[in-house]
Amino acid sequence: MQELLDELSRALGRGVSVDDVSGRVVAHSAQTDEVDPARVRAILARRVPPEVAAWQDRHGVAEATGPVRVPANAELGFAQRVGFPLRRGGALVGFLWVLGAEVDVEVVAGYLPALAAAVRVGDSSPVRVVVGWEPRVVRTVQAGEPVPDLAGHVGVSDPHPPERAGAAYQQAVAAAELSALDPSLPRVARWSELGAYRLLLGAPAGEVLAGLSPTLLSTLEAYLDSGCDARATAAALHLHRTSLYYRLGRIAEVTGRDPADGRARLELHLALKLARLARRGRP
Repeated sequence: MQELLDELSRALGRGVSVDDVSGRVVAHSAQTDEVDPARVRAILARRVPPEVAAWQDRHGVAEATGPVRVPANAELGFAQRVGFPLRRGGALVGFLWVLGAEVDVEVVAGYLPALAAAVRVGDSSPVRVVVGWEPRVVRTVQAGEPVPDLAGHVGVSDPHPPERAGAAYQQAVAAAELSALDPSLPRVARWSELGAYRLLLGAPAGEVLAGLSPTLLSTLEAYLDSGCDARATAAALHLHRTSLYYRLGRIAEVTGRDPADGRARLELHLALKLARLARRGRP
C-alpha cells in the first residue's frame, strides 16, 4: 500500500491518501507543502474527523462510481480535493484522496484495483457510522437507509463490527437528532458522550456502573439521593467526610464520571435507579 501511494504521488505530483469506509486513515504518501490542516488532523489521529467526513459525504463520494471533486471548506481547514471510491467485488471498501482540483484520472485509474485490494475490511476493522446533514447521507459499509433532516448536525456512533452496522447507524442518527434538539450538546455529537440520553434510549445501566463495588454503589446512591449534600451523606452512612470524599474520588476514577458534574450526576443517578428497576421481581 505505502509503495503504491508513494509511486502514485510522484506520478501526479500531489499528496494522496487512503481511508477505509469506517473513516480510519489506512495510509498516506509523504506529505508536500500543499497538505491541509484537515488532513494533518486525520493523519495524527489516524481517523477522519466526523465533521470532515460529513463534508465529504455531502458531495456524494460514498455513492459515486467515479471521481468526485470536493470543494474547499475554510472553516474545516479543508482544501479542495478529488475522491475516488475504492471497490472490491462491487463492495465499497475505502476512498483514495488526491489534493487539488485537477487530477489525471487515467493515471489514477491504473492504481485503483491494487489499492482496493490492499484495504483490509473485516471483523478486525470496526465500523463507525457518521450521519451528516444535507444532503441526507450515511457513511458506513451498508448504505441506502433513510436519514432524517438533521439541520446541520452530525452524529457519530461507537465502533461496531460490520455485521452490526445497523445498530451503529441507529446510534449515529440518535446522536445527530439529540444534537439538534439539545443546545447543550455539540454540533458533532458522539453516542458515547450523550450521558443520560443513552440510558433513556436503552443503553444498559450496567455500562455506567461497571466496576463499582457494593460499598461504592451504596455510597453513590446515598450521595445523589441527598442532593449531593456531603454532610448529610456522611451522617447517613456514619462516615467521616474525608472517607466520603475518598469514595467519591474512587467512583469518579472507576466510572470516568465526576459526581461533581451535573450531567454526570444525572447519568449516574438514572443508572442507579434503572439498575434497581431491573431487579424488580427478583429475590
